[in-house]
Amino acid sequence: MTSVPSRRLPSSGNNALFYCLLALLLTTVTTSCELFRPVDSTRPTTGTRPDRGSDDLDPVQSRRVFDPETGTYIYVNAPTEPMDTVTWKENATADAPPIVEDGSHAYTPPPATTPLAPGLPPVRQTGTGRNGSRLLTGYGVDFVLPFLTDRYRGETERLDANSLWALHFYSGAELAMEELRSPDISFDVRVQDSRANARKVESIIESPEYQRSQLIIGPYLKQQVTQLAEAVRGQEKVLISPYSAATGITESNPNYIQVNPTLETHLRSLLGHAFRTQGADRIVLVAQAGQRARLAYFQDEYKLLTGDDQVEPLEEMIISGAVPDLSQYLRGRRTVFMVPVYEDEVFVSNFLRQVYQATAAEGGDNVAVYGLPQWAEFERLNADFIEGANVHISSSVFIDPLNSQVREFRRKFYERYNALPRDEAFIGYDVTSYFFRMAARYGTRFQFELERNPEDMMHTSFQFSPVAVVPATATDLEEAVIDRFENKFVNILRFQDYAYKRVN
Repeated sequence: MTSVPSRRLPSSGNNALFYCLLALLLTTVTTSCELFRPVDSTRPTTGTRPDRGSDDLDPVQSRRVFDPETGTYIYVNAPTEPMDTVTWKENATADAPPIVEDGSHAYTPPPATTPLAPGLPPVRQTGTGRNGSRLLTGYGVDFVLPFLTDRYRGETERLDANSLWALHFYSGAELAMEELRSPDISFDVRVQDSRANARKVESIIESPEYQRSQLIIGPYLKQQVTQLAEAVRGQEKVLISPYSAATGITESNPNYIQVNPTLETHLRSLLGHAFRTQGADRIVLVAQAGQRARLAYFQDEYKLLTGDDQVEPLEEMIISGAVPDLSQYLRGRRTVFMVPVYEDEVFVSNFLRQVYQATAAEGGDNVAVYGLPQWAEFERLNADFIEGANVHISSSVFIDPLNSQVREFRRKFYERYNALPRDEAFIGYDVTSYFFRMAARYGTRFQFELERNPEDMMHTSFQFSPVAVVPATATDLEEAVIDRFENKFVNILRFQDYAYKRVN
């Protein structure tokens, strides 16, 4: 087979990643000559350019990233699906062009009849686990990530900003795979460039290499995650989605694992933390006019927390226009405001100012405000207001720079790639390390053992649970089926000493 050797890249910063992408672009990975070889660092396949349509794909979350070349923060399109119905702020296309299908190139998929390479050894089954899981001598793995190698332009060393996260994710995965090398179990790893193109993903699904895989990791756009989720339905395959936080990806599909918690999970986790830790006399749900529906998650969770289905609903404050004086809510009592607003930075800023002023007038620490991950990226929020209002937010990712494992990972990543790891590198390492070990231990249906195996990782904790749904035709709750497996852990961060710190 043809592959790119793993080696230290002879430059620093973005140049190192540039040469990495260049290697991906110029290298064609052929069918493996040994089906279950030890963990390999195979690079993404390349071919003719994809056919792109005229429609934009689903938006991705914006993120500020420090650019060491310019010494400033820039916005790039990070690989996170909007949480449920979240609509993310659009970035200026001049700063980071969005991932779109522009129709400028035609993609010709390989023939569906392409045979596997001759002489591939059969997979040997060594035992049987729970739920009919087969324990094998090795497992096939497909990383399906948008490296966007077709967007590389040879006349410049400037990478497409949207390629960087895939490079960091897989670079972190490579470090995990190197640590997992073992003579007792092996993985046949193949990396595919999805090119953010639905037709390219379809050709991957039809390829013989995909047919031999038990684990598929990626991609991130909702349409393509749905494609792969439907492809693994009913098969001896598991799709691990590391980024999509959307609901409605697939239905009644126990072969789909969602690493990123949904919006519903974020909201329920926020209320649970406030209920258990704040000792509040009053919990007030806050929403702007027209957004009251999102408060229903809080009301449902409150019934579960109190154990009383008939409990008096939490108070709701629906604000239309200017934020009112909040002193009446704080006078003589401790109050928690739950504010699930993510799209209006001005509203959040004004609300925190009112809370800060009301708290100062009361002369004590009698308030807490709970918000969403986007608040960490807001630029208009006054740090004194945030800390004075005792702000807590939820987050799917939290990298503690003082953690010894995090510091060691940064060192290894820099020594290997001559670049500092972004969050995606930590996620790639954690996802690869955890799920490879789960497959090696529990076999092809390892997802049914996830709930028994929680684990603290570098960027979050993994606490997977099956999400059950009751079919519309069911007559009893016992007819519920597994819809998917979802990580139910959400980092709760508190702003203190001018920085967010994890408090759960």
